[in-house]
Amino acid sequence: MCNLSLIFTEILKDEINANDEERLYNGLKRLVRKYSDDNAAFSAIDEFIRVLCGGTSLKEIFLLAKDEALHPTISSEIRVDDSCDGPAV
Repeated sequence: MCNLSLIFTEILKDEINANDEERLYNGLKRLVRKYSDDNAAFSAIDEFIRVLCGGTSLKEIFLLAKDEALHPTISSEIRVDDSCDGPAV
């Protein structure tokens, strides 16, 4: 099946894009909390994220997200709600 990798990747991207941002963030945060004491499980989660993100670790993504939430850059294409009064990340 010569197109399997392309089809799989497109379906996975569509599923990720269809997920609500808060739900995705909270789900990943829940996984991190649940498996943070289990090095093998946490390594598997982090490795999966690295595969999805071209080598970027989950910790790096959380740090970048926190920095962007605290100090938004003009060049960022991420749209944030300026009226958000809650704590950052």
